[in-house]
Amino acid sequence: MNLWIWFVRTFPSVFGGVRLRKFYYSRFWGHSDFVIPDHVTIDNIKNIKIGHFFRVCPDVKIFTENGASIVFGDNFFANYNCFFSANQEDIIIGNDCLLGPDVLIINSNHDTKTDILIREQPNVAKKIAIGNNVWIGAKSIILPGVIIGDNAVIAAGAVVNKDVEANTLVAGVPAKFIKKLN
Repeated sequence: MNLWIWFVRTFPSVFGGVRLRKFYYSRFWGHSDFVIPDHVTIDNIKNIKIGHFFRVCPDVKIFTENGASIVFGDNFFANYNCFFSANQEDIIIGNDCLLGPDVLIINSNHDTKTDILIREQPNVAKKIAIGNNVWIGAKSIILPGVIIGDNAVIAAGAVVNKDVEANTLVAGVPAKFIKKLN
């Protein structure tokens, strides 16, 4: 890791670390309308795009690898300890989305062929798309290939492994349709 990146990530905020990170990150994103406190991990910043008024709490982790990117829309908020991982395919999150604490959004998983050891199987990645004005409750998990429509609500603790229509509430493991929202 380059010394400048290490310095920006680790320099304590009491000595101006928040301002240094803001300066560094704004070079990539072209604006400074965001709040990224201490204890937030952003890996591969060149593959992360954020909209205006992006806010995250401490302990949020954002990772991309193998050419994947993550795009966050305007007015995005992620509570404590959320985790984003994009591998080979993109994760796209619309405007005005709110995430409760401990939400996981992961777009790759191991294959499950029976003739090969799990640890030797390749990752299978699929794009995740989340619409505008979506609320994802605490400890929910969004799995590869899921598309969530506009104005949807994902109840706390849901495991979303299939698409969610716009204007609906889903809950459970796996997440199931509960009701249409007005």
